[in-house]
Amino acid sequence: MITVSEHEAGLKYVRGKLVGTIGPGRYATWPSPVEVHRVDLREQSLSVPGQEMLTADKMPVRASLIVHYRVADALLHARASTAPLPLLYQAAQVALREAVARVTLDALLADRGVLTAQMPERLGGDARRLGFELVKADLLDLTLTGPAKQAFADLWKAQKEGLAALERARGEQAALRALANAARMLKGNPELMNLRVLQALQAQPGKAPPTIVLGAGGGLLPVAGEPAADAVGEDG
Repeated sequence: MITVSEHEAGLKYVRGKLVGTIGPGRYATWPSPVEVHRVDLREQSLSVPGQEMLTADKMPVRASLIVHYRVADALLHARASTAPLPLLYQAAQVALREAVARVTLDALLADRGVLTAQMPERLGGDARRLGFELVKADLLDLTLTGPAKQAFADLWKAQKEGLAALERARGEQAALRALANAARMLKGNPELMNLRVLQALQAQPGKAPPTIVLGAGGGLLPVAGEPAADAVGEDG
């Protein structure tokens, strides 16, 4: 007795010859020369591990793929090959390489979906030929290798350095505007100037109090030095 479940298809062999399929149910195969082989029709997955390949602009990348499939035609699946699953795996490898070879690195980094969008067309035909139905194909990992990785790192560094320089320039402009505004306010408000002086005289914790010179005239005044020659009296 053999039981074919609801999610299975039974392949009926008579004296070693495949004559058709049978649906779910319980069958007696003895003592008649009939054999029944069960085929699972549920969705399954196939992983294509990361492999290095070249984009359209000859930049190396490493990509991995996962393929979701199910057996759609059990009779064709049994007659197509002695090992249909390895053939599907090889077809997925070729389809992934062809998809990567048709796009540039910039397009690939901008939208990884450009690879999986081509899979139904590229891999679907091989899957149907083996009795499979391609449910979907998802890109698992995409990494840069060799010069592509270095070029991307240099580009990222240059962009971040440019943003940092722009932020420094904005900070300096804001500081200059604040100083200019403060200078205009102090010029027309002597009381505010005195208040600012008092604030400056207050020493910060852990720092020495500042030294402020008040009442200095215009220009630079010498603190110490040799007397000038023409400053000596006429008497000698």
